[in-house]
Amino acid sequence: MGVCALLANAQSLPDSQTVVIPGGRLQTIELPAHKHFMNAQEFSPFRGGYELSNGQVLYLRNASSVGAIMYARIDDQDEHRIIASGRNSFVALDRQLAMRIDLRDDGSVGGEVLMLVPAEKLASGEIMPAHVQNMGLASR
Repeated sequence: MGVCALLANAQSLPDSQTVVIPGGRLQTIELPAHKHFMNAQEFSPFRGGYELSNGQVLYLRNASSVGAIMYARIDDQDEHRIIASGRNSFVALDRQLAMRIDLRDDGSVGGEVLMLVPAEKLASGEIMPAHVQNMGLASR
């Protein structure tokens, strides 16, 4: 089954169900049952820009060096307040973004980003429904 089919299937499930995909890939944007506390020092290695596989750039920042208030945005889009959902994963409180960032010992970066793409009307008149787009991290 292809990733698109899995994503379409994941979107049609009730909120109480979760699709588990082998390999740890993100497939849905859900708030965690329990927030993973991450202070500013723990978040510091994640701050900065990450090129995505589609050419866009994901930016992560925190609001102050003291607090653990964190934000993410893609390119020049609106910022989303995020919380840590694990030691290397984050989710936007508005459920518009989710990301897993793998900082490797050799300095390279891996991971992925899910972004909720709103419904839009195409030039042909067709309506493209809202969907979740999965993008890999290209580099840092």
